[in-house]
Amino acid sequence: MKKIMEMLQNMKAKNEKKDNKGFSLVELIIVIAIMAILVGIVGTQVLPYINKSREAKDLQIINSFGTAATTAYSSNAETVTGNTTVTIDDSAVSSTDALTKDIVDLTSFTSIDDLQKKMSSKKGKEIDKIVITIDIADTTSGSTTTKSTKTIKTQAYHGTDKVFDEVVTQL
Repeated sequence: MKKIMEMLQNMKAKNEKKDNKGFSLVELIIVIAIMAILVGIVGTQVLPYINKSREAKDLQIINSFGTAATTAYSSNAETVTGNTTVTIDDSAVSSTDALTKDIVDLTSFTSIDDLQKKMSSKKGKEIDKIVITIDIADTTSGSTTTKSTKTIKTQAYHGTDKVFDEVVTQL
């Protein structure tokens, strides 16, 4: 009796081993197909967010020009007596104007090509100049002079077209 029980247990163990072979090829193909469908759906939903993040990074680089302009204005405030516009393009690197020179130095800007290489979005790679407007003048209406808020506006351009929204910094 004992021998029969052992034989039955051995046969049962052999049958379990035969049943436990793994996944069939059809099952694996179905799983791969489901995963491909899911990746296709998720991928199309994620792509716009990738481009938005690239544009946000580029806007942050443009904002750094506004921050550099704020620092440069603080260093050169005594020489800046009115509203000033600084254009950052390839000619700005060789500028003798202290304000422009400080902005270029603070941003480590050497050429428009270098700026375009830092940009990661399609819009950012089209930038050919950055215009920084420093508005520090008081406004006069009639006989009263009103102190205006001093602002620094930074705008990126491709030709005459604005590339990104204007970045405004208040002093």
